[in-house]
Amino acid sequence: MRTLKPTLALLLLFLGSLAAQPPSLARDEQPIVPMGALAHAAAALEQSTGAKVLEVRLANAPGAPAFEAAIARKDGVLYMRIEAPGDHVTQIKARDLPPWLLNYHMEAWIRSISKAQVPLDAAIRKAEERDNAPAIDAGIAKPLSGTNAVLAYFVETMKGSTRHESAIDATTGAPIANPDELYEARKPVDLAKRLAPE
Repeated sequence: MRTLKPTLALLLLFLGSLAAQPPSLARDEQPIVPMGALAHAAAALEQSTGAKVLEVRLANAPGAPAFEAAIARKDGVLYMRIEAPGDHVTQIKARDLPPWLLNYHMEAWIRSISKAQVPLDAAIRKAEERDNAPAIDAGIAKPLSGTNAVLAYFVETMKGSTRHESAIDATTGAPIANPDELYEARKPVDLAKRLAPE
């Protein structure tokens, strides 16, 4: 079990309160999360690990809510899944990806997040306010490269069954009007899960 800082402990307490919802809500395929929940998770993970979150999302699985994240550190990447399967039970699964294990896709994400000037939680809050809907997934939209010079965050919000993706400039905090070219099919959490040793 990892030593938890107070910010991560608050995230776990919050997650436990989501899991304690009535069974009809807890078993929904898309757990209901309040506005600000993902932003809180991003801030808590960054403060607790002292590293930058590449992507954080509400896990896409039925049952009690869980957050999963890919976190860039100087010594590699950390994949974390935090879930609260019961009122007093919290599980934290963390897998380290050392530098030798990272492929060039993941290295591009890590180089890009180091240049971000706007905190991810601020970008999430801005998108939630704009869409008037809670965020369920957020992170770097696409790594910087020879064909992409725009560093941006993507934020996916969900209202009812409708999902909406928006992009926020990670340098200025301004919304990006036509973000379609910035979306990358490979997401950091998926890459980290695939690369992380069991």
